[in-house]
Parts: sequence; structure tokens; C-alpha cells
Amino acid sequence: MLVAHIDDAACAAHGDCAVVAPDVFVVEDVATVVGTAPDDVLIRAAEACPSVAIVLVDAQTGEQAYP
Repeated sequence: MLVAHIDDAACAAHGDCAVVAPDVFVVEDVATVVGTAPDDVLIRAAEACPSVAIVLVDAQTGEQAYP
């Protein structure tokens, strides 16, 4: 299982993550993680972020899985 985190310094609030995963991300000044989703949805959202501001971490190992 992956957990999403936002790199606030990198986030430019494009909103692509919220389009892909509206139950996970809310975008105001920057994106905020507000929920969870299956790994494939989180990966698609992270890949959609033009700022590469979404960091996905393996919940069991704590290792960064994306980017």
C-alpha cells in the first residue's frame, strides 16, 4: 500500500492530481492529501503532476516508491 505526501515547495497547484484522484487530493494554495486510494490511482495522480510534487511512500517499509 502506498501513501501520498505533497512536497509543498514543489507544488504549483496545477490541480491535475485532484482531477485524477478527487477523493485523495484537494488543491487550494497547494495540494493537500485528504484521503486514500488504490495504488494504481495514486501512481496515476503522481504521474499527472507536472511539478513532480507528489511523493509516494510504501506504507510497510517507509521507502519512497515514486518518484
